Formats: sequence, structure tokens, C-alpha cells
Amino acid sequence: MTWEKRVRLIAWGCFILMWIPFSVMIGAAVTDVDEPPVPAIILFCVLCILFAFFLVVSFVLRSPEAVMIPEKRIPAKATIISVVDTGTLVNNRPLLKIELDVHLPSRSGYVTTVVDVIPFSLLPQLQPGNTISVLYTADTGEVTLPGI
Repeated sequence: MTWEKRVRLIAWGCFILMWIPFSVMIGAAVTDVDEPPVPAIILFCVLCILFAFFLVVSFVLRSPEAVMIPEKRIPAKATIISVVDTGTLVNNRPLLKIELDVHLPSRSGYVTTVVDVIPFSLLPQLQPGNTISVLYTADTGEVTLPGI
């Protein structure tokens, strides 16, 4: 789990815990208590501040990762072996299972499968035997179709 996700989980934990003092404050307001529940108000304010702080920090931690990902991708060519429709539509676009023979400049070719939502405008290009451009992520070995 990345730091971004851990910090975001802490933020949402603070958000959930924030409802406990909030319900105490609402309960005190409804039941005509003479003195306001000061500890609940303080705890509510502290948890609100912690929630906002951790949420902002999680977005700050995400920025370097988002910038570094495109730099790690290597352009490559791939030959389409097969295209199979999974029968699923996402926003009225088909989810296809595409088997590719990827040719990298630095190593021999290998076969992989990409499952992705494809716009209808790209369907004519995705025919078995056609060569397409792909992006290879060196760290994970993942292949993605650019522009999708």
C-alpha cells in the first residue's frame, strides 16, 4: 500500500470518528442540557482539522507519483493476436480482451493480454494481425494502449 493510500485511510478514519462527538453535540442541543459538551466540541474540531490535514497531505503525496509514471513507460510495438468481446459495456463502450505479441527494443517479444474499455472509433484498428503502438511499464511489466 502506498503512502498516499495510507494517509487517505487515516483521513477517512478521522472523518468517521468525527461523527461521535458530533452526535454528542446534537444530543446535547436536543435535550436542553445547561452546559455545552466542551470536550465533544474540542474533539470534533480536532478531528475536522486532522481530516482536512491528512486529506491534503494525501493529495500532495500523490503528485510525484503521477508525474513519474509517464517517464517510466517505454513505447513499443505490438501485433494483435486476438480480440475478444467480454460482453460488458462501460459507458456504452465495449470492454475487450486483447491478446498482444509485444516487441520491445531491449528484449525479445512476449505475449500478454490487455483488458480495456475501447472507444468505438478505435475498433477498426483492433483487428488480428495489425500492429499497434503500446506503452510498456518497465517496473510492473504492464502493457497499456496509449490514449485510452
